[in-house]
Amino acid sequence: MLGKNIAEMKILKYKKSTIIPGFVLGIVCLLVSCHSSVEMNLQPLVDSIATKWVPDNREGICSVTSKNNEEGTVILKGETTIPQAKQEIINTLDKRGIALIDSILLLPDTTKGEKITGLVSLSVINLRKEPHHSSELVSQALLGTPVMILKDENGWFLIQTPDKYVSWTEKSSVKPMTSSEMNDWKKSDRVIYLENSGWIYASPDESGIVGDIVAGCILVRVNENKGYAKVVLPDGREGFIRNTKIKSFENWRTAMLCTGDDIIKVASTFLGLPYLWGGTSTKGVDCSGFSKSVYFLNGLILARDASLQSLHGIDVDISKGYSQLKKGDLLFFGSKVNSVPHVTHVAIYYGDSEYINSSGRVMINSLDSLRNNYIRYRESSLLSAKRIIGTDNDMGIISVAKHPWY
Repeated sequence: MLGKNIAEMKILKYKKSTIIPGFVLGIVCLLVSCHSSVEMNLQPLVDSIATKWVPDNREGICSVTSKNNEEGTVILKGETTIPQAKQEIINTLDKRGIALIDSILLLPDTTKGEKITGLVSLSVINLRKEPHHSSELVSQALLGTPVMILKDENGWFLIQTPDKYVSWTEKSSVKPMTSSEMNDWKKSDRVIYLENSGWIYASPDESGIVGDIVAGCILVRVNENKGYAKVVLPDGREGFIRNTKIKSFENWRTAMLCTGDDIIKVASTFLGLPYLWGGTSTKGVDCSGFSKSVYFLNGLILARDASLQSLHGIDVDISKGYSQLKKGDLLFFGSKVNSVPHVTHVAIYYGDSEYINSSGRVMINSLDSLRNNYIRYRESSLLSAKRIIGTDNDMGIISVAKHPWY
């Protein structure tokens, strides 16, 4: 993804001009006409390759169109975040002997400079579906989160976060960096903030405010002073945080075990937090933002949305009851359309037939119909359960310690 951009206009196949007898010309024209009609139907083939590499456009981009020009050459236009997808499209058409022009932009777009990575520079930034403030809030990202800057458009960045999610944010929310600068950040003395919320002070006597901070934010520590750490934010601002509220990022991510009890302990600190569509921070969470935030604070990166989270992990059989469920398992709710599950909600199993979820606010509900916190419609919509803890080799569940961006 960080390689050289391959947006180029290149004819991969061409035919030399020849002089042929008139009576053959008609046959050649007929054959060319037939071949052109085949080329006009290349879009389904291109789309199938795109879908293979990017099955869900929330986690990547592969938008390519094919059109014929007047010379009968196929023009490929569009963009993708997956170099292999672009290459397979070109190779597939090439093997068919089709003359084509490659005008596919490989993202990140390096034509605008080398700073194609960056760090979130505010406590919590909003990520939107489209590059304008009235667009739907689809997610959030925390201070110090490394991102890939895919495109730059009218004061907005199209970015990809460590969970692969693609969305738009204001340029002022991200500090662009070169790969060298990002490597320096990885080698620095980083700390992670572990309280639900707090302040970065202008001085160690807590006078003056530099900014707010929430659980999961990552900063660079410069030194210590009277029980406070002097920290630097990605945008260069400096401030002080109490040592008791932070932990060495390196120690935190390498020592994290992530047990069921750990998940429930962190989840319980979110109780009463308001529901926020698109929220993934201690300022407000939606259902999947809640499970994602809880797991991140335990060292694991989950997919962003409930429907994406349901595709990963180890299946837990709930067909005959809930006895096989363990603390920290994810419960998925929704409906079935033509026998196909449609996930719309996720919760974390709390133990003893109870689960904790963000629905109006973060609360504990029960699967036991005899309890006061039982919700009938919720249990009737329960579709499946997945175990996250102990899952190996699953690209939708990535340890922070092993994620290359950190």
